[in-house]
This record gives sequence, C-alpha cells and structure tokens, in this order.
Amino acid sequence: MPTRTFSSFEAMFAAHLHADLRGMVLGRDSKPWVMTQLALNNLSVQWGRPGAGVVTQGATPPAGITFYLPTQGPLGFSGNGHPLDEFSLMINRPGDEFYIINASSRSWFSVYIPYDTLSAPGGDLTTPLSFLHGVVQVPRPRIQRFRSFIGQFGDAAQRAVTDFESAAAQRAAERKLVPEIRNLLAMPREAGPTLGRHAVPRAQIIRRSMDFVDQHDGEYLSVEQLAAAAGVSERTLRDVFQHYFGLAPVRYLNRRTLHQVRKALKAADPSEATVTKIATQFGVWQFGRFARDYRFLFDELPSETLRQLY
Repeated sequence: MPTRTFSSFEAMFAAHLHADLRGMVLGRDSKPWVMTQLALNNLSVQWGRPGAGVVTQGATPPAGITFYLPTQGPLGFSGNGHPLDEFSLMINRPGDEFYIINASSRSWFSVYIPYDTLSAPGGDLTTPLSFLHGVVQVPRPRIQRFRSFIGQFGDAAQRAVTDFESAAAQRAAERKLVPEIRNLLAMPREAGPTLGRHAVPRAQIIRRSMDFVDQHDGEYLSVEQLAAAAGVSERTLRDVFQHYFGLAPVRYLNRRTLHQVRKALKAADPSEATVTKIATQFGVWQFGRFARDYRFLFDELPSETLRQLY
C-alpha cells in the first residue's frame, strides 16, 4: 500500500490495518492526515502523522498484539491515562480497549504481530506473552535501536513503497522486522535451573548453516534463521563463523546479500527492473550504504551492473 493522504481523521481511521478505531480531534484540523502502510503476510506496519491533536480509541484483533510508538518525540502522547516518554510504548492485547492521546499532532509508528509470529527460538531472552500490555518501559539501548530501525524502514517504504509489493521483498522485510520486535519486547528469563546443552561440533554447525543457505538461494536470511537451522544460539554461531570465516554471521550474510543482488541485477531486464526494486527483495533499505559496499566489493555501481549485458 502506498503512502496516502486523507482529507479527514474519519477517513484515516477507516483505513487503519490493525483495529477498528474511533476518535475525535482535539483542536483545529489544519494539516493533512498521512499514513504509510505495509502488509507483510499476517503482520502489518503503519507510520502516520495526524492532521490535528487527536484521541484514538479502539481494540486489537485476535491472536496477536499491537503496539504504538511515537517517532517524533513523546510530547503530548499518553496511553490509557499514562504519559509516554522517550523510553515507553503502548502494547495492546486482543480485547484490550485502548485510548491513545496524541495532543501534539506528532508522527507515530504501529505494528500488529500475531503471537505465532512473535514466538522465538531459544536464546538469552524470552519474548513477552499475553500478560505484557499497557504502557511498557523499554531500556534505552533497545528502544534507540528500534527507533533507528523503523526510521530506516519507514524512509525506504515512503521513498518507494511499490518496491515492497513483491512476495520476496515482503518476506525479507518480515524477516528483518520480527527479530527487531522480539529484541524490543524481550524480557529477562526468570531464574531457574540451568540445564546442560549438548555441544554441537563446529563442522556440523557450518554444514547445517551452509545447507540452509543453499536451500534458500535467492532469499534474504537473518542470523536468527541461521542459528535456528544450525540448532545453536546466536552467540555460538558467531563464535563458529568467526573461527571458520573470520567473519561474524551478520557480516557473512551482508556479503551474501551483495552477491545475491549482483546475480539478480545481471539477470534482470534494465528496461523493466530498477536497482531499488531488486535490492529491496533482499532486505536492502539503506541504498546509499548498499551502493558504497557494492562498489567496494565489485568495483562498479549496482546501476552499472544492471545496464551491462553478459
């Protein structure tokens, strides 16, 4: 879905992906009501900017949670009577009635994520269950990381939302977004008995990882997926990759992405394809950084690869 401008708050509320909304404006309606929306399988994300101060009332769809985060500073925001600060967000469970005040007409981000999608493989942190709701405080590093991530994501979506129309681009976006949401909402594990974990030989970890990479040729992959396929924690995977390749898994996958994009650019018709559309299918949103990395690795710009005939 493209970025859309609405003539009224009623029209913007009716187009909302996450909930049935009701509301009222708090002051003069003097600005456009703008919203960018992306549906990524069962998960959906939205960036919005109201045309006036507004009170929003609604309820979350079943089988998942929504959360709401100011992106332009928390001044004038509150959720169910609790002021939001720079470290807080509003989490709503199915059936929860929520009231969000945005008195300052500032920009916001929201997402709906099903519980099944939110469930994560093992690790050092556990994702929240249905008890996590209301205004939640998040540690500074996590919320700053997430704000940076959704800022990059939003810029890419608003710049060329049609690049996210393909199934490949939507899968890549979901695979990048879901781990970030898990990290944002993660809660420390409760203390309990520590069970020994069977050590997996390094060679087996690499073999499982590379088999998974080969099976998903042409797709964006995350470190989380790679660790799950290898049956180890992300920390163990990082140690093994550093030992075998001299690279952390995230850097290995970054290099793999550059090669995947190059392969797709060579196979594309330059009269129909664009660099951004192809790159987005592999989870690339920071196109300036991508172009620099691509040129460093291949000694030419992505656009030059696309124009060449092989």
